[in-house]
Amino acid sequence: MSYLPTLRREHKGALVLDGSSAAHEQIRTLADLYREDPEGVGDMLIQIADLKDQAERERALDGLGHAEHVRDEIVGELLDELGGAEIHLDPCDTHHALMQARSLAHQAQQIADAAKCRADELAVLTAVARGAREGSRRPPVC
Repeated sequence: MSYLPTLRREHKGALVLDGSSAAHEQIRTLADLYREDPEGVGDMLIQIADLKDQAERERALDGLGHAEHVRDEIVGELLDELGGAEIHLDPCDTHHALMQARSLAHQAQQIADAAKCRADELAVLTAVARGAREGSRRPPVC
């Protein structure tokens, strides 16, 4: 099973980068850690939630305090215990991701080219309309 994020289209052509397969694996690992040490893992999660509340209160006081940094450190430790958030790629997955990125870049370039073309057309049409308006305002030449 690949834990690479996948790119998919949603309604109205919206693109979504879906990393849920990696998240699923991390949640399963978290459940295993909890089974091994429910008190330790539970305490960590509660501490993260409490520090979030404290960090929000500190932000309301112009950012005084260090709760957010402490919370980030604890989250980092927990992520390390879950195996980290890095995705080590094998060449086949890397090639697939590269092909998706190239396809996106190609589509983006086509959209940019079409938009530039349309902007140029609108600039010409605006200049022609402005010239016609100014021409109609001039007094007739005798």
